[in-house]
Amino acid sequence: MKTCKKVFLGLLILGVVALAIYIAIDLSSGPKFILPAKAVEYHTKEELTELYWHHKDLLNSVKDSVLSNKGMMQELIEFKEGDTGILTEHEKDFFTEEEWTDIVIVFEELHPYMLMMERKGHPLTFYIVFGSLKQDSVTKKTYLFWFPNEEEKEYHEKPGVYPYGVFTQLDEGWYIVEAERNQ
Repeated sequence: MKTCKKVFLGLLILGVVALAIYIAIDLSSGPKFILPAKAVEYHTKEELTELYWHHKDLLNSVKDSVLSNKGMMQELIEFKEGDTGILTEHEKDFFTEEEWTDIVIVFEELHPYMLMMERKGHPLTFYIVFGSLKQDSVTKKTYLFWFPNEEEKEYHEKPGVYPYGVFTQLDEGWYIVEAERNQ
């Protein structure tokens, strides 16, 4: 009987240790993605148009939250890459609970890959990256951009800045950008 108790106690301790290791590995693997990769979607221009008009107020609120966020701006300064994005829960601490809830709703409703803020020596721009669609030797992507002014949109349309993009205006400052690239 004592042997059974010792085996049981040993297995219990082993189970607790295994659970602790699993949790430690899970927590050390980095921030959690807001939306799993398999849930990211490609949207046609027509689908994005409908999504924009259905979520216009939400998108404008999230855009304003991101562009005015000091934590996001600090990331731009530190990384010196010209843009930074929201893809994981790493950025959650930068936002109020209400702002973060709105960001999560954008991910749940529109299924983007990431929300981006860009500067690159210019006024701040906000855009949303969606999934890709591969057809034969062509890869299609769509983006939802917000530009602060016409000059910034024209800058992005220049060859080499945003190659292969077709810009379609939706609303004040908002554009759908369709890109195709041969593989």
